[in-house]
Amino acid sequence: MKIKSISLFVLFLSFLSCKKDKEYPKYVELKSGNGTYSLFIKDGTFEFLKTEFRSYDQIITASFTEGKYEVSGDELILKSNNGKKYIFNIGNESELIPVKMDSLQDLKGLFPIQILHHNKMPKEMGRLDSLGRKNALWLYFNEKGKIINQRLYKSGELIKDNYKSDIIIK
Repeated sequence: MKIKSISLFVLFLSFLSCKKDKEYPKYVELKSGNGTYSLFIKDGTFEFLKTEFRSYDQIITASFTEGKYEVSGDELILKSNNGKKYIFNIGNESELIPVKMDSLQDLKGLFPIQILHHNKMPKEMGRLDSLGRKNALWLYFNEKGKIINQRLYKSGELIKDNYKSDIIIK
């Protein structure tokens, strides 16, 4: 009887661990593939920015909403201070795929360009192409801010892991 109750308890704990929310970076900067939208997540709050290209020499970036966020399962839910709600599915490599967008029809997805460790030191950073895929050199850091890996990407495909470049981060 004792073994049966222990095995039921272990089964129950494993079921609960399966229902756990997906890990999402506590501090992250994301951008849309065309650079129109930016999302900054920090300490349970968010700020959503929109960039408008008025002319070749005039660019306007303004915050259009901010508020609090939560992670529920595979979804990131943004609740703005003005009552709007934005829901994203969390994809591979912390990509956000829009599910429900109050007042945003042209947003296809948001992709991280900088993710920070919990101590706010950089974890990874790099550039994206116009489709939101990793492109060029991406740097990966330990929690003390030291580069631990460099990867070279082209159109989202990993070209070379442990790439050596002359970039120095101070």
